[in-house]
Amino acid sequence: MIIVNFIRRIEVVKQFFKNLINNKLVATIIDVTSRVDIITASSSIAYFGLLSIFPAIVILGTLLPYLGLKIDTALKYAQTAVPESVFTFIEPIIRSILSQNGVGVLSASIIITLWSLSRVVSSIRIAQNGIYNVQANSVAIFDRFISMFWLIIILAIIGVLLIIASVGSNILEALPISSNIVYQIESAKRLVVILGLFIGAFLFNTLLPIKKPRIIWILIGTIIQITLVIWLAKAFGWYVNIAAQAFTFYQALSSAIILLLWINFIALASLIGTIITAILEELFPPRSSDRASNWYILKLFFRNSGKNVKK
Repeated sequence: MIIVNFIRRIEVVKQFFKNLINNKLVATIIDVTSRVDIITASSSIAYFGLLSIFPAIVILGTLLPYLGLKIDTALKYAQTAVPESVFTFIEPIIRSILSQNGVGVLSASIIITLWSLSRVVSSIRIAQNGIYNVQANSVAIFDRFISMFWLIIILAIIGVLLIIASVGSNILEALPISSNIVYQIESAKRLVVILGLFIGAFLFNTLLPIKKPRIIWILIGTIIQITLVIWLAKAFGWYVNIAAQAFTFYQALSSAIILLLWINFIALASLIGTIITAILEELFPPRSSDRASNWYILKLFFRNSGKNVKK
């Protein structure tokens, strides 16, 4: 009797897991998450991201005198982009790199930065297309030009926001405005930086992949990405306080390791947001009669505008 009951319970458990696997939600989650190895993809993104950061800092250091900004001002905005525990490690290296000048160094830095950033965008695009289960039809060199094109657009938009946020207090104080307004503008700079990061993440999720999900799912995925980055910043600060003791043998190397880990976690959070977007797109696909899906309204607007011009 005991053996019979045991066998029946096993059958019940087997039936439960069978129904669970056949469930549409669970099946979709398993299918989407198994399309791409996000650990390997995030590592590739982090590697090329780290290669692009230090040459970009050299470029920034060369341009700072022409923009009328000081190194301390640039460090303030770098501090808003990384956790405080990470910033304490990389601050000496950033100061050292920002002090480097010279046309030769600048030229090499521009080439290395553009190449590395193109590889970052290409790695993100390949991972996103894999998550959406689509294949790029373009040739590799053409795909690289597409990555550079979107990179320039995205960086230009983020750059405008960061330039607005980087207006120095000395410039604001020279304007005929009250000190209270100057204080409010200074306080809003962090919000502008976060807004720039959100817009950049949204554009990456919208423009880079071949498949264009519905805007609502892209917004949800982007919000999840930013939320994960904020949580990771707190968790990573705790991790750095513990792991930094193992990396004290050489400050430059330890800073590079910690920065690489931080970029890896950001890339991982970004791909998780893309996976959630793909899951929502699979569960709630746009109907052919759904005129609000994707870019229908924009297409209709430009189509009507063209007809009006002909008239």
